Amino acid sequence: MSPNPQRYLKQGRREGVAEDTLQNALAVMERLRATDPRITPLLSLRHLSDMTGVSYLHLRDLVGRRVRRTYKVFYLRKRVPGRTATRMICKPNSTLLSIQQWIVRDILRFTRAHGSSYAFHPGSRPFEAAEEHCGCKWLFKVDLQDFFHTISEGRVTQVFAEIGFNRLLSFELARLVTVGCERANRPDPTDRWTKIPYYQTTSEGFLPQGAPTSPMISNLVMHRTDERLADIAAASGMRYSRYADDLAFSGGADTSRAAMLRLKRAVLRTLNEDGFTPNLRKTVLRGPGTRRIVLGMLVDGDKPRLSREFKDMIRLHLHYLTSPDHGPAIHALRRRTSISGIFHHVRGLISWAETVEKEYGANALAQFREVDWPPLRPDLDFGPDAEWDENE
Repeated sequence: MSPNPQRYLKQGRREGVAEDTLQNALAVMERLRATDPRITPLLSLRHLSDMTGVSYLHLRDLVGRRVRRTYKVFYLRKRVPGRTATRMICKPNSTLLSIQQWIVRDILRFTRAHGSSYAFHPGSRPFEAAEEHCGCKWLFKVDLQDFFHTISEGRVTQVFAEIGFNRLLSFELARLVTVGCERANRPDPTDRWTKIPYYQTTSEGFLPQGAPTSPMISNLVMHRTDERLADIAAASGMRYSRYADDLAFSGGADTSRAAMLRLKRAVLRTLNEDGFTPNLRKTVLRGPGTRRIVLGMLVDGDKPRLSREFKDMIRLHLHYLTSPDHGPAIHALRRRTSISGIFHHVRGLISWAETVEKEYGANALAQFREVDWPPLRPDLDFGPDAEWDENE
């Protein structure tokens, strides 16, 4: 809850705070209240120290990139046919994690993504993103390459400034939610903070995949681009949706191939102008007579449907799990995972199936409950009163 500006002003004057300092603070409060009155009116890095319980000197070291091992970095293999590719995941240490969680809880959760975004905000669901394109005759899909890592600390600074924070604190917050890394072609402008030499670095940070702040910030960075793309689609009588780095545009029966090609050129040009790199390998145009899939769901009918491949995957899992010649232990071994891991993986697939096709999902769940899982596993509770996390 934002403090009362009048009380803040009176208290500051009683304590002898300079009038221009008080007025600057009030201006920040008003800007933040205009964005959302629930945003905590943070005024400085020392104020953040008081709010989070993290020492000011440590926060300053974090902003100056003087702390080592702020993230645990590891790489996950991507499923890319014909070549080896990895995804860099950055897990913040406990102190930085607590700071980022505070930023999510007291600032970011009160911001708003563009209406075309269906990920990373309360109530967002991929099913609704696919539902937006049901019944389409034409579908154009674009995937953004290295989505999080193309978002620089400079762009994140702008996000916090647009929320209403002062310029210096916006930069400091951006440093706390980005990762510093020596990356080619990403110099930190030498004139950025010349009055604070402690903040000078040789390269510009970027948004880490794995930090709790990154998803919501990516939505805010994309807001202007979402607006432009939505306008392009609307001008052509088409629909636009974005789920993280997956963009989809669709047209009806009255849409021509020529119109879709014009849309494609305009979309790719806009993305490049806004600093995003389309993954041309995943850029596809589908028309009448082809399968039109958004986020793994078929959208050629009145409502999203599961693909045949997805159903076959569930069917194969259930076959091995219920087979007397295999069972959970052998199936998990062949999948190079644990029994608990295979349990949660298959249960997550079925949860998604229940969301898209309720009857099919219910039948699959009934088969899943017939699996002879090992006893005495409290984490394998799948009785009638069990609660399931559909995001597993």
